Amino acid sequence: MILRPDVVVLAGGTIQTGVEVCIQEGRIDAIRPWTSAARAEVGLLLSAAFVNAHSHLEYYDLLGKLESMPYWPWIREVTRIKPTRSIDQVAEAATTAANLNVATGVAAIGEYSDWPVSGEAMAKAGLRGRIFQEVITLGESEQKLSQAKRSAATNASHAVPTHLSAHSTYTTSGSALALLAKTGEPNAIHAAETAFENDFYERGEGPIAELYRQFDIEIDPPGCSAIAYLDSLGALHEQTQLVHACASSDEDIDLAARHGVTIAHCPRSNLALGCPLAPIARLRRKDVKVGLGMDSAASSGPIDFFAEMRAAIEVSHLRGDPLSAEDVWTMATSEGADSIWLRRDWRIVEGANPDLVLLEPRGRSVSDIITKGSPPDVVRLIRL
Repeated sequence: MILRPDVVVLAGGTIQTGVEVCIQEGRIDAIRPWTSAARAEVGLLLSAAFVNAHSHLEYYDLLGKLESMPYWPWIREVTRIKPTRSIDQVAEAATTAANLNVATGVAAIGEYSDWPVSGEAMAKAGLRGRIFQEVITLGESEQKLSQAKRSAATNASHAVPTHLSAHSTYTTSGSALALLAKTGEPNAIHAAETAFENDFYERGEGPIAELYRQFDIEIDPPGCSAIAYLDSLGALHEQTQLVHACASSDEDIDLAARHGVTIAHCPRSNLALGCPLAPIARLRRKDVKVGLGMDSAASSGPIDFFAEMRAAIEVSHLRGDPLSAEDVWTMATSEGADSIWLRRDWRIVEGANPDLVLLEPRGRSVSDIITKGSPPDVVRLIRL
């Protein structure tokens, strides 16, 4: 197969015109000047496909139902609503969300699943990636762990890699966090999404402490940040993805870099819920791989990866440590793939094997495409 678009986005977000991309046996064999005037991709842009580094397909039915709520009331309301929905309702939501991910140019996702339905939704939509089956141990921990194992087995039966994964620093017991860490399998953990986690682990204060009292769980704060707490349990390693990491100090960033963890950055969700501005540029300067995630429609809104890229740029400017358009495109593609361990070279370079996306570009720079782009610009995904 030879693709001859007007524009190709190479590694690092570099724009190249007048080249064709030759593909043989599922890999990019050559990138060279056009060898023919005959082109099926006139007017189009070719890029590595997008990777949604953190997703909750199963929440799509909550779109527009929990708006204008700060983080803590929002998470408590989500927790209340989740078990009131039928499995058919959740399965329909996951299927719709999976198809909308494809429609916005996403070829792979890191799906965070609470039900046994996302594996089938991903398989039917042709989405690559992996599922992190959430483990919550607040109350009836053995029963919840058994249920998570059953759901994981069902999701994995659709040929989607599935891993038991600690939901968050504070909804999973220390013993369960340590046990899951010892498996050495990929583990995505919601961590430092808000300052509440640090308030809890440093001083035993705030709404998380109140939640623990409701469940009669002993509070014994270790006197450190949430991320340092994970480190003390051995839960930071090269197969750990920290989701959000908004309330991360310089010391937390150093820990992430030292242990080779990856980050899933979900800027629209974080902005909507009033989370701290995540230190993404600083993490990347420490060579931490950061992927871009759309989180759930319950917090981020409509499934639109271009909107997520715009939000990543906005958050970085609000923080005063700007990311370039090329930085964000890299997070949306190759770093996103690294952040969920796709174990493929997700760049347009010779020898690589990313999935590809053809777009109708609005402009000739990556900045223009992010600023003006939307899901209808996606023409098709190409699976390698």
